[in-house]
Amino acid sequence: MIKYLFFLILLLSPPLHTHEIKPAIVDITIIEENASIEFKLNAETVLSEIDASIYIDTNNSPQSQKYDELRAFSVQEIENLVLKNKSKFINKIQIISESELIPLLLNKVETFDETNEEMPRDTVLYLNFDLKDSSSFTVQFDKKIGPVVIRQFEDLSKESVLFTSYLQPAEKSPLLSQQSQSSVGKTIIEYLILGIEHIVPKGLDHILFIIGIFFYAIKFKPLLLQVTMFTLAHSITLILASFNLIFIPAVIVEPLIALSISYVAIENIFQRRLIVPRYVIIFIFGLIHGLGFAFVLGDIGLNTSQLVISLISFNLGVEVAQIAIIILASIIFILPSRQSWYRAFLQIPISVMISLIGLYWFIERVFF
Repeated sequence: MIKYLFFLILLLSPPLHTHEIKPAIVDITIIEENASIEFKLNAETVLSEIDASIYIDTNNSPQSQKYDELRAFSVQEIENLVLKNKSKFINKIQIISESELIPLLLNKVETFDETNEEMPRDTVLYLNFDLKDSSSFTVQFDKKIGPVVIRQFEDLSKESVLFTSYLQPAEKSPLLSQQSQSSVGKTIIEYLILGIEHIVPKGLDHILFIIGIFFYAIKFKPLLLQVTMFTLAHSITLILASFNLIFIPAVIVEPLIALSISYVAIENIFQRRLIVPRYVIIFIFGLIHGLGFAFVLGDIGLNTSQLVISLISFNLGVEVAQIAIIILASIIFILPSRQSWYRAFLQIPISVMISLIGLYWFIERVFF
């Protein structure tokens, strides 16, 4: 039974981060009357005409075969293709100042190598445009680019973030200028949404970990203690990593997150034989998951002018998503959990499935 279940899981569970379309990231720096833009995106999705507002995984797109062909191209070949088709990229960005469309100049293209063809790779377009009298402007992207993170920096060193915004597909940015600042309310909303979206729908590994916690026991006190330990732990490492006080590479953290999913699910099966208290284990794994959350903020960037608010809002968004998952699971399983067959037919089989998925991801992240 377990053997067939394992093969079913291999067929149905998508590998994490494989062919994932990440939000494009746009870094803007304004110096006097000149603005520079670093536009980081997955160039293959644009070249293959995948609509990133619809698909978050290239495998699900009708253009997936074209994408895979482009993904096999060398770095130099992709850079040449972007330059050859530069209008396809530039026309997807509209800079408007005083109702006037400002032309963009492409200076350079740089594609970063990623030897694993199953993983997306980044291409950065270096652009610039001129501003008259340091006027304000808005930025808007073609819907097919998908969601976009905009970050405005104080200078080219990119050490101080003046403004951040998370734009939904085709959403127009607020007015930007040399002195742009995010309002407190907008910062809270932006990072709250980012925290929620990192769990639902994008954080399948974190969702399975929470469900693994849930299936230990559907009782309020054990659930509350476990979630509290997890929250406390991931908050600690998220804060420390965001302030650059600790750093552990993703090649270590990501496999450990997968292993944590497998371990908590196994504990659900053998809970009466636990040597280390469950809450200690949850706390340790929470520290690891916090480092995973920090990678997301590292990609997006924290608003350094409102650093604490950004961190708290993102963390709160994560908690909102986690609590929603537990509430939904409670609604679904509260009545079955009172039946004599619950452990044999639901708790143990689901825990076995979660454990095998976690183990599969662990092997994939270590060896592939």
